[in-house]
Amino acid sequence: MSINISRDEVVENYRDELTDAEIYAALARIERNEELRDKLLRLSQYEVEHAKFWGLIAKEVGVDVSGVKPSRLSVLFSILVRKLLGLGFLVKLRESAEIEAIRRYGNLVRRRALGPYTDRLREILLDEVAHEEVFKESESRFEAFIENIRDAMYGMSDGLVEVLAAVAGLAPVVANPMLIALAGLIVGTAGTLSMAAGAYMSTKAQRDIRETKLSKIEIELENLDFEDRVRRVKDSLMRLGIDEGRASNAALSLSDSVDASKRIVEVGETGFSKETLESPGRSALYTGLFYLIGALLVIAPFPILGHVIGNTGSLYISIVLVVIAQAISGLLTAISGSGRIMRTIATNIALSLGAAAATYVIGAIAHEALHIAIT
Repeated sequence: MSINISRDEVVENYRDELTDAEIYAALARIERNEELRDKLLRLSQYEVEHAKFWGLIAKEVGVDVSGVKPSRLSVLFSILVRKLLGLGFLVKLRESAEIEAIRRYGNLVRRRALGPYTDRLREILLDEVAHEEVFKESESRFEAFIENIRDAMYGMSDGLVEVLAAVAGLAPVVANPMLIALAGLIVGTAGTLSMAAGAYMSTKAQRDIRETKLSKIEIELENLDFEDRVRRVKDSLMRLGIDEGRASNAALSLSDSVDASKRIVEVGETGFSKETLESPGRSALYTGLFYLIGALLVIAPFPILGHVIGNTGSLYISIVLVVIAQAISGLLTAISGSGRIMRTIATNIALSLGAAAATYVIGAIAHEALHIAIT
Protein backbone atom coordinates (compact mmCIF):
# COMPACT_ATOMS: atom_id res chain seq x y z
CA MET A 1 0.00 0.00 0.00
CA SER A 2 1.35 3.41 -0.99
CA ILE A 3 1.04 6.75 0.79
CA ASN A 4 -1.35 9.10 -1.01
CA ILE A 5 -1.32 12.48 0.68
CA SER A 6 -0.39 15.98 -0.48
CA ARG A 7 2.55 17.98 0.77
CA ASP A 8 0.24 20.68 2.15
CA GLU A 9 -1.72 18.11 4.19
CA VAL A 10 1.46 16.72 5.73
CA VAL A 11 2.77 20.17 6.64
CA GLU A 12 -0.61 21.27 8.03
CA ASN A 13 -0.99 18.19 10.22
CA TYR A 14 2.61 18.41 11.43
CA ARG A 15 2.23 22.12 12.33
CA ASP A 16 -1.12 21.53 14.05
CA GLU A 17 0.31 18.79 16.27
CA LEU A 18 3.35 20.93 17.15
CA THR A 19 1.04 23.84 17.98
CA ASP A 20 -1.23 21.70 20.16
CA ALA A 21 1.81 20.33 22.03
CA GLU A 22 3.04 23.87 22.68
CA ILE A 23 -0.41 25.06 23.77
CA TYR A 24 -0.83 22.30 26.36
CA ALA A 25 2.74 22.81 27.63
CA ALA A 26 2.16 26.56 27.97
CA LEU A 27 -1.13 26.01 29.79
CA ALA A 28 0.58 23.57 32.15
CA ARG A 29 3.15 26.22 33.06
CA ILE A 30 0.46 28.62 34.28
CA GLU A 31 -1.88 26.02 35.82
CA ARG A 32 -2.03 26.05 39.63
CA ASN A 33 -4.09 22.89 40.04
CA GLU A 34 -1.55 20.06 40.22
CA GLU A 35 -3.92 17.43 38.83
CA LEU A 36 -4.85 19.56 35.83
CA ARG A 37 -1.22 20.47 35.28
CA ASP A 38 -0.29 16.78 35.06
CA LYS A 39 -3.11 16.18 32.57
CA LEU A 40 -1.96 19.08 30.42
CA LEU A 41 1.62 17.82 30.41
CA ARG A 42 0.45 14.36 29.38
CA LEU A 43 -1.59 15.83 26.55
CA SER A 44 1.41 17.86 25.45
CA GLN A 45 3.50 14.71 25.30
CA TYR A 46 0.81 12.92 23.28
CA GLU A 47 0.85 15.76 20.77
CA VAL A 48 4.65 15.63 20.57
CA GLU A 49 4.38 11.94 19.65
CA HIS A 50 1.74 12.77 17.04
CA ALA A 51 4.03 15.42 15.56
CA LYS A 52 6.86 12.85 15.39
CA PHE A 53 4.51 10.57 13.47
CA TRP A 54 3.81 13.27 10.91
CA GLY A 55 7.53 13.97 10.76
CA LEU A 56 8.00 10.32 9.80
CA ILE A 57 5.29 10.57 7.13
CA ALA A 58 6.96 13.73 5.81
CA LYS A 59 10.25 11.85 5.49
CA GLU A 60 8.51 8.95 3.71
CA VAL A 61 7.00 11.25 1.06
CA GLY A 62 10.03 13.49 0.73
CA VAL A 63 8.68 16.62 2.44
CA ASP A 64 11.09 18.76 4.46
CA VAL A 65 9.38 19.95 7.67
CA SER A 66 12.53 21.03 9.50
CA GLY A 67 11.53 24.67 9.11
CA VAL A 68 7.92 24.22 10.24
CA LYS A 69 7.24 25.84 13.62
CA PRO A 70 4.19 25.91 15.90
CA SER A 71 1.83 28.86 15.60
CA ARG A 72 2.94 31.28 18.32
CA LEU A 73 -0.20 33.33 17.78
CA SER A 74 -2.40 30.32 18.62
CA VAL A 75 -0.36 29.64 21.75
CA LEU A 76 -0.56 33.25 22.96
CA PHE A 77 -4.28 33.41 22.16
CA SER A 78 -4.96 30.22 24.15
CA ILE A 79 -3.07 31.56 27.17
CA LEU A 80 -4.98 34.85 26.96
CA VAL A 81 -8.35 33.06 26.77
CA ARG A 82 -7.38 30.83 29.70
CA LYS A 83 -6.46 33.80 31.88
CA LEU A 84 -9.42 35.99 30.94
CA LEU A 85 -12.28 33.53 30.49
CA GLY A 86 -11.25 30.36 32.28
CA LEU A 87 -10.38 26.79 31.39
CA GLY A 88 -13.98 25.77 30.60
CA PHE A 89 -14.25 28.40 27.89
CA LEU A 90 -10.89 27.40 26.43
CA VAL A 91 -11.87 23.72 26.43
CA LYS A 92 -14.99 24.49 24.37
CA LEU A 93 -12.94 26.72 22.09
CA ARG A 94 -10.36 24.00 21.50
CA GLU A 95 -13.08 21.40 21.00
CA SER A 96 -13.75 22.88 17.56
CA ALA A 97 -10.12 22.34 16.61
CA GLU A 98 -10.21 18.78 17.96
CA ILE A 99 -13.35 18.02 15.96
CA GLU A 100 -11.73 19.36 12.80
CA ALA A 101 -8.68 17.14 13.42
CA ILE A 102 -10.94 14.13 14.00
CA ARG A 103 -12.76 14.81 10.73
CA ARG A 104 -9.51 15.24 8.83
CA TYR A 105 -7.87 12.10 10.24
CA GLY A 106 -11.10 10.15 9.82
CA ASN A 107 -11.13 10.92 6.10
CA LEU A 108 -7.50 9.82 5.78
CA VAL A 109 -8.25 6.56 7.60
CA ARG A 110 -11.32 5.84 5.48
CA ARG A 111 -9.40 6.17 2.23
CA ARG A 112 -6.29 4.53 3.73
CA ALA A 113 -4.28 7.47 2.48
CA LEU A 114 -1.27 6.59 4.64
CA GLY A 115 -1.05 3.01 3.42
CA PRO A 116 0.90 0.91 5.98
CA TYR A 117 0.64 3.71 8.56
CA THR A 118 -3.16 3.73 8.59
CA ASP A 119 -3.48 1.74 11.84
CA ARG A 120 -1.14 4.16 13.63
CA LEU A 121 -3.18 7.11 12.34
CA ARG A 122 -6.31 5.42 13.68
CA GLU A 123 -4.67 5.27 17.12
CA ILE A 124 -3.86 8.98 16.89
CA LEU A 125 -7.48 9.70 15.90
CA LEU A 126 -8.64 7.86 19.04
CA ASP A 127 -6.18 9.95 21.09
CA GLU A 128 -7.86 13.08 19.73
CA VAL A 129 -11.26 11.70 20.75
CA ALA A 130 -9.91 10.90 24.23
CA HIS A 131 -8.71 14.50 24.66
CA GLU A 132 -12.35 15.58 24.93
CA GLU A 133 -12.79 13.41 28.04
CA VAL A 134 -9.88 14.93 29.98
CA PHE A 135 -11.58 18.19 30.95
CA LYS A 136 -15.19 17.03 31.25
CA GLU A 137 -15.63 18.68 34.66
CA SER A 138 -14.42 22.08 33.46
CA GLU A 139 -16.45 21.74 30.28
CA SER A 140 -19.63 20.81 32.15
CA ARG A 141 -19.35 23.96 34.28
CA PHE A 142 -19.00 26.03 31.12
CA GLU A 143 -21.99 24.22 29.57
CA ALA A 144 -24.16 25.44 32.46
CA PHE A 145 -22.88 28.97 31.80
CA ILE A 146 -23.36 28.76 28.04
CA GLU A 147 -26.94 27.53 28.42
CA ASN A 148 -27.75 30.80 30.19
CA ILE A 149 -26.03 33.04 27.66
CA ARG A 150 -27.20 31.29 24.49
CA ASP A 151 -30.54 33.07 24.69
CA ALA A 152 -28.66 36.27 25.50
CA MET A 153 -26.50 36.01 22.39
CA TYR A 154 -29.46 35.36 20.12
CA GLY A 155 -31.36 38.25 21.69
CA MET A 156 -28.45 40.65 21.32
CA SER A 157 -27.87 39.55 17.73
CA ASP A 158 -31.50 40.29 16.86
CA GLY A 159 -31.29 43.68 18.56
CA LEU A 160 -28.14 44.56 16.66
CA VAL A 161 -29.57 43.57 13.28
CA GLU A 162 -33.03 45.08 13.61
CA VAL A 163 -32.07 48.40 15.19
CA LEU A 164 -29.05 48.89 12.91
CA ALA A 165 -31.33 48.32 9.93
CA ALA A 166 -33.78 50.88 11.33
CA VAL A 167 -31.24 53.64 12.02
CA ALA A 168 -29.46 52.99 8.72
CA GLY A 169 -32.72 53.54 6.88
CA LEU A 170 -33.37 56.75 8.81
CA ALA A 171 -29.84 58.21 8.56
CA PRO A 172 -30.24 59.62 5.00
CA VAL A 173 -33.72 60.97 5.70
CA VAL A 174 -33.67 62.35 9.25
CA ALA A 175 -31.28 65.27 9.78
CA ASN A 176 -31.45 65.45 13.57
CA PRO A 177 -29.40 62.63 15.18
CA MET A 178 -31.47 62.86 18.36
CA LEU A 179 -34.59 61.96 16.36
CA ILE A 180 -32.75 58.94 14.92
CA ALA A 181 -31.75 57.91 18.46
CA LEU A 182 -35.36 58.32 19.62
CA ALA A 183 -36.70 56.27 16.73
CA GLY A 184 -34.07 53.61 17.37
CA LEU A 185 -34.99 53.53 21.06
CA ILE A 186 -38.68 53.07 20.20
CA VAL A 187 -37.83 50.22 17.82
CA GLY A 188 -35.50 48.72 20.44
CA THR A 189 -38.07 48.93 23.24
CA ALA A 190 -40.80 47.39 21.09
CA GLY A 191 -38.41 44.67 19.97
CA THR A 192 -37.35 43.97 23.56
CA LEU A 193 -40.93 43.42 24.69
CA SER A 194 -41.75 41.39 21.60
CA MET A 195 -38.65 39.18 21.86
CA ALA A 196 -39.09 38.60 25.60
CA ALA A 197 -42.77 37.69 25.21
CA GLY A 198 -42.03 35.47 22.21
CA ALA A 199 -39.18 33.69 24.01
CA TYR A 200 -41.37 33.13 27.08
CA MET A 201 -44.34 31.76 25.13
CA SER A 202 -42.19 29.56 22.90
CA THR A 203 -40.16 28.11 25.77
CA LYS A 204 -43.27 27.71 27.96
CA ALA A 205 -45.15 25.84 25.23
CA GLN A 206 -42.18 23.55 24.59
CA ARG A 207 -41.69 22.97 28.33
CA ASP A 208 -45.39 22.17 28.86
CA ILE A 209 -45.35 19.60 26.04
CA ARG A 210 -42.19 17.98 27.38
CA GLU A 211 -43.39 17.98 30.99
CA THR A 212 -46.60 16.25 29.90
CA LYS A 213 -44.59 13.52 28.16
CA LEU A 214 -42.29 13.08 31.15
CA SER A 215 -45.21 13.00 33.58
CA LYS A 216 -46.87 10.26 31.52
CA ILE A 217 -43.67 8.20 31.56
CA GLU A 218 -43.31 8.64 35.34
CA ILE A 219 -46.85 7.48 36.06
CA GLU A 220 -46.52 4.50 33.72
CA LEU A 221 -43.24 3.29 35.20
CA GLU A 222 -44.43 3.72 38.77
CA ASN A 223 -47.39 1.43 38.03
CA LEU A 224 -45.83 -1.15 35.72
CA ASP A 225 -44.88 -4.55 37.12
CA PHE A 226 -41.21 -5.52 37.08
CA GLU A 227 -41.31 -7.50 33.82
CA ASP A 228 -42.98 -4.70 31.88
CA ARG A 229 -40.57 -2.15 33.35
CA VAL A 230 -37.62 -4.30 32.26
CA ARG A 231 -39.05 -4.46 28.75
CA ARG A 232 -39.50 -0.68 28.64
CA VAL A 233 -35.98 0.00 29.89
CA LYS A 234 -34.54 -2.52 27.42
CA ASP A 235 -36.33 -0.86 24.50
CA SER A 236 -35.01 2.55 25.58
CA LEU A 237 -31.44 1.29 25.86
CA MET A 238 -31.69 -0.21 22.38
CA ARG A 239 -32.92 3.16 21.04
CA LEU A 240 -29.74 4.66 22.51
CA GLY A 241 -27.64 2.32 20.38
CA ILE A 242 -26.94 -0.55 22.82
CA ASP A 243 -27.19 -4.02 21.31
CA GLU A 244 -30.03 -6.29 22.43
CA GLY A 245 -27.93 -8.65 24.55
CA ARG A 246 -26.31 -5.93 26.60
CA ALA A 247 -29.56 -3.98 26.82
CA SER A 248 -31.32 -7.06 28.26
CA ASN A 249 -28.65 -7.58 30.92
CA ALA A 250 -28.53 -3.90 31.86
CA ALA A 251 -32.32 -3.59 31.98
CA LEU A 252 -32.59 -6.46 34.48
CA SER A 253 -30.25 -4.79 36.95
CA LEU A 254 -31.40 -1.19 36.40
CA SER A 255 -35.15 -1.82 36.55
CA ASP A 256 -35.00 -2.56 40.29
CA SER A 257 -34.83 1.21 40.72
CA VAL A 258 -37.91 3.07 39.51
CA ASP A 259 -35.98 6.36 39.47
CA ALA A 260 -33.20 4.88 37.33
CA SER A 261 -35.81 3.38 35.01
CA LYS A 262 -37.48 6.76 34.65
CA ARG A 263 -34.26 8.50 33.66
CA ILE A 264 -33.36 5.90 31.05
CA VAL A 265 -36.83 5.75 29.52
CA GLU A 266 -37.15 9.55 29.52
CA VAL A 267 -34.00 9.97 27.46
CA GLY A 268 -34.60 6.86 25.33
CA GLU A 269 -38.19 7.70 24.37
CA THR A 270 -38.15 11.51 24.30
CA GLY A 271 -34.49 12.49 23.92
CA PHE A 272 -34.54 14.77 26.99
CA SER A 273 -34.93 14.67 30.78
CA LYS A 274 -36.29 16.98 33.49
CA GLU A 275 -32.84 18.46 34.07
CA THR A 276 -32.65 19.72 30.48
CA LEU A 277 -35.95 21.60 30.52
CA GLU A 278 -35.38 25.30 29.96
CA SER A 279 -36.91 27.95 32.23
CA PRO A 280 -39.35 30.21 30.32
CA GLY A 281 -38.72 33.13 32.67
CA ARG A 282 -34.95 32.91 32.35
CA SER A 283 -35.18 32.59 28.58
CA ALA A 284 -37.40 35.68 28.35
CA LEU A 285 -35.13 37.67 30.67
CA TYR A 286 -31.89 36.92 28.83
CA THR A 287 -33.44 37.32 25.36
CA GLY A 288 -35.18 40.62 26.13
CA LEU A 289 -32.39 42.17 28.19
CA PHE A 290 -29.65 41.46 25.67
CA TYR A 291 -31.86 42.53 22.77
CA LEU A 292 -32.07 45.92 24.50
CA ILE A 293 -28.31 45.96 25.09
CA GLY A 294 -27.73 45.31 21.39
CA ALA A 295 -30.18 48.07 20.46
CA LEU A 296 -28.54 50.61 22.79
CA LEU A 297 -25.13 49.74 21.40
CA VAL A 298 -26.34 50.69 17.92
CA ILE A 299 -28.14 53.84 19.03
CA ALA A 300 -25.43 55.26 21.33
CA PRO A 301 -23.23 57.01 18.71
CA PHE A 302 -26.10 59.20 17.44
CA PRO A 303 -26.93 61.17 20.62
CA ILE A 304 -23.29 61.15 21.82
CA LEU A 305 -21.44 62.06 18.61
CA GLY A 306 -24.15 62.85 16.07
CA HIS A 307 -23.88 66.64 16.31
CA VAL A 308 -20.08 66.42 15.93
CA ILE A 309 -19.53 63.86 13.17
CA GLY A 310 -23.01 63.78 11.63
CA ASN A 311 -25.37 60.90 10.90
CA THR A 312 -23.04 59.18 8.44
CA GLY A 313 -20.12 59.21 10.87
CA SER A 314 -22.36 57.95 13.69
CA LEU A 315 -23.63 55.19 11.44
CA TYR A 316 -20.06 54.12 10.67
CA ILE A 317 -19.29 53.87 14.37
CA SER A 318 -22.51 51.90 14.93
CA ILE A 319 -21.45 49.49 12.20
CA VAL A 320 -18.02 48.99 13.82
CA LEU A 321 -19.68 48.32 17.19
CA VAL A 322 -22.08 45.86 15.55
CA VAL A 323 -19.21 44.01 13.85
CA ILE A 324 -17.39 43.66 17.19
CA ALA A 325 -20.53 42.58 19.05
CA GLN A 326 -21.54 40.11 16.34
CA ALA A 327 -18.04 38.63 16.36
CA ILE A 328 -18.34 38.01 20.10
CA SER A 329 -21.90 36.70 19.70
CA GLY A 330 -20.85 34.41 16.85
CA LEU A 331 -17.89 33.14 18.85
CA LEU A 332 -20.04 32.20 21.85
CA THR A 333 -22.79 30.73 19.67
CA ALA A 334 -20.31 28.60 17.72
CA ILE A 335 -18.55 27.42 20.88
CA SER A 336 -21.82 26.49 22.56
CA GLY A 337 -22.64 24.22 19.62
CA SER A 338 -19.06 23.26 18.77
CA GLY A 339 -19.65 24.76 15.37
CA ARG A 340 -17.27 26.42 12.94
CA ILE A 341 -16.29 29.66 14.60
CA MET A 342 -15.15 31.78 11.65
CA ARG A 343 -18.11 30.73 9.51
CA THR A 344 -20.59 31.59 12.28
CA ILE A 345 -18.95 34.97 12.94
CA ALA A 346 -18.83 35.80 9.24
CA THR A 347 -22.50 34.85 8.79
CA ASN A 348 -23.60 37.02 11.73
CA ILE A 349 -21.66 40.03 10.48
CA ALA A 350 -22.78 39.59 6.85
CA LEU A 351 -26.46 39.39 7.83
CA SER A 352 -26.20 42.49 10.01
CA LEU A 353 -24.41 44.57 7.41
CA GLY A 354 -26.63 43.26 4.60
CA ALA A 355 -29.79 44.32 6.41
CA ALA A 356 -28.30 47.73 7.22
CA ALA A 357 -27.17 48.27 3.62
CA ALA A 358 -30.60 47.38 2.25
CA THR A 359 -32.46 49.80 4.50
CA TYR A 360 -29.85 52.53 3.96
CA VAL A 361 -30.37 52.25 0.20
CA ILE A 362 -34.14 52.46 0.67
CA GLY A 363 -33.75 55.57 2.83
CA ALA A 364 -31.32 57.17 0.36
CA ILE A 365 -33.70 56.51 -2.56
CA ALA A 366 -36.60 58.01 -0.62
CA HIS A 367 -34.49 61.07 0.18
CA GLU A 368 -33.20 61.62 -3.37
CA ALA A 369 -36.13 60.51 -5.52
CA LEU A 370 -39.04 61.58 -3.35
CA HIS A 371 -37.25 64.51 -1.66
CA ILE A 372 -38.25 63.22 1.76
CA ALA A 373 -36.32 64.76 4.63
CA ILE A 374 -37.07 65.23 8.33
CA THR A 375 -35.27 67.98 10.17
